[in-house]
Amino acid sequence: MKDSLFRMFSNKTFQVIFLVYSSLLMFLGRQLDRGISNFDDAYYAQKAKEIFFSDSLWVVTWRELLIFDNPPLPFWLTGLAYKVFGVSGYAAVFSSAIFGTLIVCLTYFLCNYLYKDNWVSFLAAFVLIFPGMFVDSARRGMLDITLAFFVTAAMCCLIKGLENRRFYLLYGLMAGLAVLTKSVLGFFPIIIGVIFMFWYGGIKKIFDSYFIMGAVLSILVGCSWFVVNWYMFGELFINGHFKTSHMTIVQDDYLHNPMYLLGYVKDMLKNYWPWFPVTVFGIFLFAKDGIKDKNPHSMLLFLWIFIPFVIMSTSRNQTLRYLFMIFPAFGIITAHTLSRWLKDSQKERTLPWIVGVVMATVLVINVTPLQTKVSLNYSSAEVRDIAPFVHANTSKKQGVFFYKLSMWNPTQALMFYSDRFLESFANDLENLIKKMEENPQSTWLAGVPEFKDLEKEFPGKFYLIYSNQKFSYFTLMQNRENIIYDFSHMKLPVIR
Repeated sequence: MKDSLFRMFSNKTFQVIFLVYSSLLMFLGRQLDRGISNFDDAYYAQKAKEIFFSDSLWVVTWRELLIFDNPPLPFWLTGLAYKVFGVSGYAAVFSSAIFGTLIVCLTYFLCNYLYKDNWVSFLAAFVLIFPGMFVDSARRGMLDITLAFFVTAAMCCLIKGLENRRFYLLYGLMAGLAVLTKSVLGFFPIIIGVIFMFWYGGIKKIFDSYFIMGAVLSILVGCSWFVVNWYMFGELFINGHFKTSHMTIVQDDYLHNPMYLLGYVKDMLKNYWPWFPVTVFGIFLFAKDGIKDKNPHSMLLFLWIFIPFVIMSTSRNQTLRYLFMIFPAFGIITAHTLSRWLKDSQKERTLPWIVGVVMATVLVINVTPLQTKVSLNYSSAEVRDIAPFVHANTSKKQGVFFYKLSMWNPTQALMFYSDRFLESFANDLENLIKKMEENPQSTWLAGVPEFKDLEKEFPGKFYLIYSNQKFSYFTLMQNRENIIYDFSHMKLPVIR
């Protein structure tokens, strides 16, 4: 029995099917009932929605205002999901889930291609999935998983190109799509590729005809959005995209605090357990294999990690999800390093544990009511519930007013679900009464406890339009007759 289980767990077909099925269940589980999370997820979902309903695929807007911070490819992909599933929170995260699953598969196949070892490949995919921050991001409508997929695909094609030069063309396409996903961060495959090819064969390799064609293809595809928007908007686009805070590298921060450059190291120390010591040691081993022993596979995996990590450490915004593009390399290096240390009998004993942990995670996400991590928190389900009432009783020009609610929650989710945004807010009672008297037809959103306090303070002054467990939507009692409960004539459907 034991031997048969080991043979099954070691079988490549079983491993691939298990990883695909488990990944889809982890990344898509409970997405229909939780609502899209605020803040960034809803922000990107809204931009995708506006492209979906617009006449131009190349112009990105938010609240119908020109926004130049991100290229459009992720929004095209989300728009495709909108086309299939309807405009919904589920559709907004669908492409992340699919690309997350594909990254798991690419990690497995790349590792298997390099080392011809099913155990190492299976463990590499497992290391990628856990710790849970990768799972959490693959369940969200962010751009980082999409970027990580195209970077991983580009690296796979670059490695394959060493045996079949035609893969350099596919490498160039994937690198271009990475740029079209997240602008300058998408240039990492090109930078890594040029440095690697120079190391591998000098100038001669860089000027390989297929590699040159791949590089040109990456520039043509990746820079298409830049060219179109520069042609359409000129200096406005240049300033809006390249001269903003998210493009700023460390200057003053580094001068006053040199330890700032170690920000990602500190994040890894906090979040990348239990793999961190093994991964660090493995990186040094792969660097040695690449530099001293001239192993091209080890060198490419090392550069895949080293170059983005060093450059991103100089970034103004040091957020660990920005480095998801190097996590597949982490997984492969960690798994291969552990394989060097463990005996065959120890490897055999680990397989049931890997399968068990993955299955337990699937059950936690899909069956239990636990709300761990951002993506399992029902942070915006209540916003989705109240959105039809907000949409029916406000106009785009008027918007909705907030009382004692943070700008960060739930403004973006409300915009996505109701097509309405925060017009103004009040953080104290005096300011609230003043604003309501100035605009008696205004409607307001507040937390349930805050609204109950208002009712106690001013009995009979406010009319509760709708309330759920988290939010109360209200207006002045004198505006009661103007409140609409019929949603049948809304221009936009109720977004689920």
